[in-house]
Amino acid sequence: MTSPFGALSLDDALTLATRWHREGQADQAEGLYGAIVRAQPDHFAASLQLGILLEQRGNPEGALACYETAIRVNPGHALAFTRRALILLRRQWGSPIAALPPPMAGTPRIGMSSLGSNGRFGNQLLQYAVLRLYGAEHGISVETPDWIGRDLFELNDPWLSAGLVPLREEDADLAASLNRSSAIVYRGVDVRGYFAWHTAAFVRHKALFQSLFRLGSKAATAIAPPVARLRARGRTLVALHIRHGDFGYGPFWIAPSAWYRDWLQQIWTDLDDPVLYLATDDPTVIRDFVDFRPISSADLMAPLPGAEFLLDFEVLAEADVVAIANSSFSRVASMLNNQGRCFMRPNPDRRAMVAFDPWDSPMQLSAEAAAVA
Repeated sequence: MTSPFGALSLDDALTLATRWHREGQADQAEGLYGAIVRAQPDHFAASLQLGILLEQRGNPEGALACYETAIRVNPGHALAFTRRALILLRRQWGSPIAALPPPMAGTPRIGMSSLGSNGRFGNQLLQYAVLRLYGAEHGISVETPDWIGRDLFELNDPWLSAGLVPLREEDADLAASLNRSSAIVYRGVDVRGYFAWHTAAFVRHKALFQSLFRLGSKAATAIAPPVARLRARGRTLVALHIRHGDFGYGPFWIAPSAWYRDWLQQIWTDLDDPVLYLATDDPTVIRDFVDFRPISSADLMAPLPGAEFLLDFEVLAEADVVAIANSSFSRVASMLNNQGRCFMRPNPDRRAMVAFDPWDSPMQLSAEAAAVA
């Protein structure tokens, strides 16, 4: 059977298509990416790169189809998530607010070219927070690429410019520098990392951290009414986060529903007119809590294209009682929650939910996969 790539293997074809893409030979790159996808419809890298190329060529519908394929094949991949979100949100809301002009020549700068492509929503908020907190602490201008924060939170930092030197998180103690326990100050750098620090490292900057992630006017207009309808159903809002979609391996262990149920059964009758909200990417888990009459985002609003997760995030950030998952998504939401009076997280050693302080605890608790089987 003749290869659709002639003498090339599939991997060599992808390498060549990527080179053509990089060199601006768009017709050739699109044709070869397309041949790869036709030969192997679930090819993640070819689907993603074809989506990027189609978006660059003014074909957002074609790009969306490619991004949807890439997300289905690899649900946790950040760039496909980000590009899909930006196309869909801007289709509804138009362009985000204009970016601030670049700083004057000679102004110290710090940026993050990987923002939007290195971890999904919760990770991106942590990364952006580190960048902004660091810039504020040391008087350094912050630059960012395009990312979902420009749409949801109306953040308008200057666009990332050239000349920044790459700096990996593991090569610098940015937490010590941020909190001035180190005299080193990093300027002129393009930082990259996940910054899943113990949250005590952020506490001195709590007010600024929280101020960064207040919904902009368009997002607030979409989210405020369903939150109000939810609040009207009871006097104590209890929110759980159970994440399944791209979890279940290595450090991304999943806590079973039974841990959440055991805890709810202990506290439920002592709560004042409670209402349970279940934030999840897996609607099938709702049946695990049917006796608590759970409410999910589907009960309150139509999905917000590009930010289908946003109601879940905002409810976790506003609920009176919160039980998070082993996930940066609900971990960051808990850091934004100023009215919660009880915060719980799954503990793999105790195989149960335990209380925690959002501003004085590890970002993640490690576990062997067998420990939660």
